[in-house]
Amino acid sequence: MNIDSEASSREAIKTSIQEMSDKLNECFLTHSIQMLMRERAKHFDHLLLQLWQHYQLNADNLSLNAAGGYGRQSLHPHSDIDLAIIYNGKLSSEQQENLSLFLTKLWDFGVDIGHSVRSIDESLSSAKNDITIATNLLDIRHLSGAEQHAETIRINLYQNHLWSSESFYHAKIAEQDARQKKAKDTSLYLEPNLKNNPGGLRDAHTIMWIAQKHFSVENANALPSTGFLQQDELAELSESYDFICRVRWALHSVTNSPQETLLFEHQADVAKFMHFGSGDNSQTAIERMMKQLFRAMTRVRELNQMISDSFRLDTLNGRATEKNIIIDEYFMVRDNLIEAQFEHVFINKQQVIRLFKLIADNKNIDGIAPQTLRLLRQTRRGLLGELQDYQGCREEFLAILAHPTGTQKALALMHRYGILASYFPQWRHIEGQMQFDMHNAYTVDEHAFKTLQFIDSFKRNKDKTSLAYAVCRSIKDELGLKFAALFHHLSGIQAIDKNMLSAMQAKEIADLHQLKNSSINRIQWLITNQDLLVSAIQTQNINEPDEIKRLAQLIGSQEKLNSLYILTMADMMATNENYFNDWHEYQLNQIYMFIRDALNQGLENIFAARQVIRENKQDARKLLIELGLSEVQVNHCWAVLPNNFFSHNSLPDIVSITSVLAKSLGDEKVFSIENSDQNITSLVVYTKDRPKLFVDLFKTFSSSKLRVKDAQIMRTKNNYALEIFRLLDHDDEPLDDEYRLQSVIERIEQTLTNEFTPSSLSTPLYVRNFEHTPNIELLKTTSKNKALLKVNTLDDPSYIEQICHLFSKHNFFIHSAKISTLGETTENVFLVSHANAEGEKQPIEHEKLVDLLAKEIS
Repeated sequence: MNIDSEASSREAIKTSIQEMSDKLNECFLTHSIQMLMRERAKHFDHLLLQLWQHYQLNADNLSLNAAGGYGRQSLHPHSDIDLAIIYNGKLSSEQQENLSLFLTKLWDFGVDIGHSVRSIDESLSSAKNDITIATNLLDIRHLSGAEQHAETIRINLYQNHLWSSESFYHAKIAEQDARQKKAKDTSLYLEPNLKNNPGGLRDAHTIMWIAQKHFSVENANALPSTGFLQQDELAELSESYDFICRVRWALHSVTNSPQETLLFEHQADVAKFMHFGSGDNSQTAIERMMKQLFRAMTRVRELNQMISDSFRLDTLNGRATEKNIIIDEYFMVRDNLIEAQFEHVFINKQQVIRLFKLIADNKNIDGIAPQTLRLLRQTRRGLLGELQDYQGCREEFLAILAHPTGTQKALALMHRYGILASYFPQWRHIEGQMQFDMHNAYTVDEHAFKTLQFIDSFKRNKDKTSLAYAVCRSIKDELGLKFAALFHHLSGIQAIDKNMLSAMQAKEIADLHQLKNSSINRIQWLITNQDLLVSAIQTQNINEPDEIKRLAQLIGSQEKLNSLYILTMADMMATNENYFNDWHEYQLNQIYMFIRDALNQGLENIFAARQVIRENKQDARKLLIELGLSEVQVNHCWAVLPNNFFSHNSLPDIVSITSVLAKSLGDEKVFSIENSDQNITSLVVYTKDRPKLFVDLFKTFSSSKLRVKDAQIMRTKNNYALEIFRLLDHDDEPLDDEYRLQSVIERIEQTLTNEFTPSSLSTPLYVRNFEHTPNIELLKTTSKNKALLKVNTLDDPSYIEQICHLFSKHNFFIHSAKISTLGETTENVFLVSHANAEGEKQPIEHEKLVDLLAKEIS
């Protein structure tokens, strides 16, 4: 088209652009995407040059330059066209007028054209003060006029007086970190932003800009010679980048707009444009296209991390400031990155998973050193089977999953770098798998991993009064729950009829990892019934007693209810950022409380409890013997302990408490135990039983400004009391101060010997203004001449004192107690018997007992 003869024809310009677009789209499947983008850029070069000449702007003091993506000749159908018009000296009035006409005429192009008109000095000053302008001008390309303008800009940017390599690097990485934080640090959105999500085009551009700035190169093919990129990495980066570009080209074409987010509504058209399929084959076509897209974005992100870290450490010489920390003969830590000590470290495949276990163990490790990541990538590509085939790998994986910080860092990096897919063939199947529903925002694998992350977050929740925090802390089989969360959608489809398939696959994995039978059964049950609570709150009247009874019978135990509640909440929260709300939380909490009450009425499955007791004893016995105790010592100790000690405590707690008691059953003891729960302090009191023991201990804790979050009271067969308290300090944090903890232990010992008498308790300020009537309920029990009472009160320690005082006053003996803080309320369950003044056991008049409590507790 000749603009000289058709300068006023806006339609002619648009027709020219449309004909060019149609012609390039016809070549979409036969030519490289780089060629298509270059040809589009050349077409606009031609139009702009004609327009520039038409307005007589050719002059020695003025130049027209392409910048940004247009400068790189990477022009998509609706990409912005950035122009940098540069001048030196002063523009004449005629030049100013013609330039104004030129810029006005750009509107006729029908595309977004951004432009700047600056002198050389203004351009350099703007580039110095704004990293975005500096980056945009880094891709400057001369079109017409004074060639030295673009060259001057480029030379100044390559030198260090505007931006040093280090300052430019840190500015671009800061931009990237902000983008990734906004995208919740994942590439695996079902509707990904092709440009700005992690692994998107901007991540590829970032490493190219850093290289351009430092090495003064304009062509990516020159980078392997600089050591910045290896040849195979450049090929992988180019292939992945080109695929994302092809998807973006198709998206712009089918939407006829500068759309960057691949929305559900456009995915079928984009898949059809790219010849993945259409019509009845549309869903499969979308799945295949999106899997390739997610794979490409994951590779770009991985290469971006590896190359940017390599540049920081090797080129900017950042590593010289840090001392190397040797871990062992395999690994060391340098600049907070874990690094292999020799090239063939991963011949022993166990070291692949052990690498991530070391990351979990060491809070100072932030990531993986670039050269080690290169070795990891090579090992991943060369695997002939799965990493789970190796016994050592399975042991390391279980250790990571059980680790308090394993999910936060180690598993997150395993997920990001494709190691989970190399470990489980089932995970590879769901990696990048689409979910076709209106709620889910993430791929199947990302959703599953986020579910696990939310479960991990509940125990670290700063709101210690939340029900989720309390329930999560009470779960004994955390490993089984984490397994269920990670594998709850292995079938690749989120649907009730597919849950059983996911459960079967999860069971196979659990069997391979030799989990306990009770854990395997619970994992399979949780995944099969993962929709039970959601379905109930969505379709049933949860205030209907028969429905609650039905659910309680299906669930069968408190431990299964706790795990299902936590899994359900995490699953809903991992759906998308806005799906889970206060109403959902209220409904889940309500149905949990209803079912828990029904289970307390005697619907709990006694056979499941017996299996847990049997397995805990078996595992604890083995560990205790390894610690040096004899079989006789263990048996002698356990002979006096009640069964609920083994069913209500975790394996580490059973081992810790037994190891202390077994050495001398006749001595009174007060001691703390190491707990796998890092957010609570556990204190054990073993002493001769006596009246008012529990209330005296409770008052002692309260007078020491400690909050009892959970308590177990057990009477042993040798007439001792074994009481286990879970405590938080006044600021709702565990007791980290060893001196303060020892002071509390000494105060408890003084209480036991009557050297200290705790004063009566007062109502805390935070509940003083609430009106509350305690809820008192009789629960079913198989014990003759005993009553099982549940008293729900506000979280006010004075209630405990009143309850225990009443029991003492009327000759009720506490056989066991369970105190659990759930949100702002406390649930107190007591098993009591009655005696006359001479100590003879008497039948309990249940209604009279309830009336007494209701009357005397205020």
